[in-house]
Amino acid sequence: MTLKTSVTGITGALSLMIALPMTANAAPDTESVSIFDYQIEHTWEDLSPQEQKLAQQMSFGCYAGCHRPAKEGALQTLSPKLEGFDPQYFFEQIVDSDNRRKSGIMSQMKLKVYSQTIDQLANIALFYGTQEKSWTPDPEVLESASFQRGKEIFETSCAICHGEQGESTSPLYPSMKGQMPAYIFEQMTAYRDYKRNTRDAAKMVPFARMYDEEDYKDIVAYVTGNEFNPVKRGDFITGIGMPAPKGFKMPDTGQIQNFTDIPGEDSDFPLNPLSYTISDSGLVTKDNNTQLMWERDSSRIWMNPFEAQDHCEALDIDGYTDWRLPLMKELASIADMGDFRPAIDMDAFLNMPRMNSGIWTFPQSDHPDHYWHVGFPDAHIMGQHAASTKLVRCVRADGGAAFHNQEYVDNGDGTVSDKVTGLLWQQHLNFEQYNWDDALKYCNNLDYAGRTDWRLPNIKEGISIVNYNKFSPSIDLEFFPNTPADKFFWTSSTHIAGPTMFFRPLPERKKHQTQEDMDLRGKFDINKWFVGYQIGNGQGAHRDSEFWARCVTYDD
Repeated sequence: MTLKTSVTGITGALSLMIALPMTANAAPDTESVSIFDYQIEHTWEDLSPQEQKLAQQMSFGCYAGCHRPAKEGALQTLSPKLEGFDPQYFFEQIVDSDNRRKSGIMSQMKLKVYSQTIDQLANIALFYGTQEKSWTPDPEVLESASFQRGKEIFETSCAICHGEQGESTSPLYPSMKGQMPAYIFEQMTAYRDYKRNTRDAAKMVPFARMYDEEDYKDIVAYVTGNEFNPVKRGDFITGIGMPAPKGFKMPDTGQIQNFTDIPGEDSDFPLNPLSYTISDSGLVTKDNNTQLMWERDSSRIWMNPFEAQDHCEALDIDGYTDWRLPLMKELASIADMGDFRPAIDMDAFLNMPRMNSGIWTFPQSDHPDHYWHVGFPDAHIMGQHAASTKLVRCVRADGGAAFHNQEYVDNGDGTVSDKVTGLLWQQHLNFEQYNWDDALKYCNNLDYAGRTDWRLPNIKEGISIVNYNKFSPSIDLEFFPNTPADKFFWTSSTHIAGPTMFFRPLPERKKHQTQEDMDLRGKFDINKWFVGYQIGNGQGAHRDSEFWARCVTYDD
């Protein structure tokens, strides 16, 4: 696989990315270099001040997202500390997330591979290599029998590569000293179970299978100086068998802006505009499209999934006591892709922070310790481990209904009807990849199964065919055969927040914008939404990235 050096990152400052070329001595030309073979031959000191600033800004996204708890020393987090790795090793771990890592959150991180240039990834690796990993042992653990057992195991099997107490001096092997306990335990089980198929797997699998989980805990005690406490697991709503609400209609995304002259973008196909009714008490918001009833005010405090479940089960609002946690498609259905920070109607839904506005949603993600959340700064979809805390917004529907399961009909002509959403899908792919503009044109020009009114689906439509109860791929192969798990699929929706979401000034809310304000062609049209059917995540990527396309139309 070869990356284009024109592709910009998702978390950096866009103005810097476009304006700043790489300096001549910073890195070799990477236009035709395979990312899997790339070697970092420059140092942090070789970078210009502007390049160093850009790498730091792009790294901020890692801390803003998953890795902040590790940096702050939250022992149960499954996300590792990123500091202190050899840059080449760090770079290779990012690269190997491109469908080689099949466990937990890293299965989503192939986005980094697609969205940033080789040079940008290398410079991020160099930045983290300059940072020092903290070491905060528990004195009681240092004196424990587990620590001594771990020392014996480690010195016998691990120290020759990873150094004394895991403090590696070799660029080939990562330092483990001071790493997060749950992360190390997780990686040992992933190697043991053949779920971490990185380039290091051949070395690590035999050692991981040599020992049992009690040994893993002792190793963790020795190299981290802390005890491993497994993340609590529980039974949460799965959505299996729950019927769609009566009168359900698939809501639009809320995106009414114009981003391109090419026909077929999201705003070209309005059907069911976002529409809500507030109860007389002001406490409940009814979605007039999906027929779901929502807790209008999200929780005032962040909760882990278990606290979130207790919160919903104890809720009594407007005489209803059957509140529950939302399922993924339900929570995504109230996102307003025409606004950001937050990407939601702030009149219909209260108490939504502009940042740090992730909300728990279910079912379980692709790991027993992981669940889903929608991050409402921009409405991205990602899994998150149960040690995390998120906001909560409960939901209910009459008759125990839910927007989760689809009702497919194979029409026998290469199309699939979904009786829940009223959509007709292209069943068979053409096995070609396109940039976003060409994906629009492909669907616009498609003559397939006797119809010529095909279009690229919007982000909510793309999510609708995800089966969140299965993974790799997270789609029903009976109806959509040969859907690749290791590729992304374009949607017609623009990621309006763009790669500068954390840095750019906020515009007026959509309802206050003029028609001129909504003409964003050539302005904030860089990133577009995609759906990945390995686990069902949805995020934004540069429009020049080459992804797959599956077209849709309305079922007559």
